[in-house]
Amino acid sequence: MRAAIGAWTPTPFQVIGARVLEPVAVIGAQLPRPVAVIACRMPGPLAVIAVALVASTGCATGPWEGTVADPAQVDFAPELEVDLEAMERTPSGLYLQDLAEGAGPVARSNSLVTLHYATWLPDGSVVDTSVGGDPFTMRLGGSEVIRGWNQGIPGMKVGGRRRLVVRPGLAYGSRGTPNVPGNSTLVFEVQLLDVR
Repeated sequence: MRAAIGAWTPTPFQVIGARVLEPVAVIGAQLPRPVAVIACRMPGPLAVIAVALVASTGCATGPWEGTVADPAQVDFAPELEVDLEAMERTPSGLYLQDLAEGAGPVARSNSLVTLHYATWLPDGSVVDTSVGGDPFTMRLGGSEVIRGWNQGIPGMKVGGRRRLVVRPGLAYGSRGTPNVPGNSTLVFEVQLLDVR
């Protein structure tokens, strides 16, 4: 049942496409981060409101910013060579930096990837590594690994190496693991070996 408002009866809208755009000028304002834009068929002024809401949420800052869960508030051991200002920051608060760009196929969401990795706590303590052992194979986009990997590995090419600085909310959160204290920011270096 649809409610009537005055002489206008709202109709359900239909999403006909969605995509993420790099920072653009919208109504004279420069958006600082990528935003999602949804194209929809909707009568009246609500279509503009829907797009405005999506754009404003894309620009929102995260609740972790300025807290101990914010990598910008963390002191990193010098040997980790973490320079957040030289890294790309995604809207979710993930930092990434290509250390070597590969020349092979590109990893995408839902790709089966094989890689070597090393994980450190900010103080330089090694948490885990596959280097010197068997590489790790997993499917991107699922629940096999932390969200920081699902967001940080797509776009890499086989042969590439990337550094990821992952805030707790994209890693193990407040619960941690036996090797990772709760609310820990993690530093990863991954080398992509294969994409299927």
